[in-house]
Amino acid sequence: MLKRAIFALDRHRLPALVEDHDFRGWLRRMEHVAADSLGTLIERLDRSLAREARPDPELIAQLDEVKSWRNLLCHANWQPLGAAWQPMFASTKGEIFDGTLDVLDIRAIREMSLDSARRVARIIEALDDGGNGWME
Repeated sequence: MLKRAIFALDRHRLPALVEDHDFRGWLRRMEHVAADSLGTLIERLDRSLAREARPDPELIAQLDEVKSWRNLLCHANWQPLGAAWQPMFASTKGEIFDGTLDVLDIRAIREMSLDSARRVARIIEALDDGGNGWME
């Protein structure tokens, strides 16, 4: 969803009659977007929203939190601990997660992730003039 939003925001800035050279440059930028990590995509979305005079610091903060949970969920060494699971994980900043997660925690993380995706989708919908490839 982040890639689609960045694509839509950047495309929205192109003139209606774009020159071939400018269009090729835009396509090259979008190829970089396609290969970006989650953290880089969040930073890129933040910059794109700022350029459109539509900053959304609350969304960016929520996406950063989703990114942290995603890293924990995907990269931890998981060990059962009673009715919960203990993820053994240290972030790239050296922060150690020493808690446990249960089903309710996982559901809350899932809901936050889905809410973030819906919020990003609304950004695309607000820009859509029928040419963003959204909802086709």
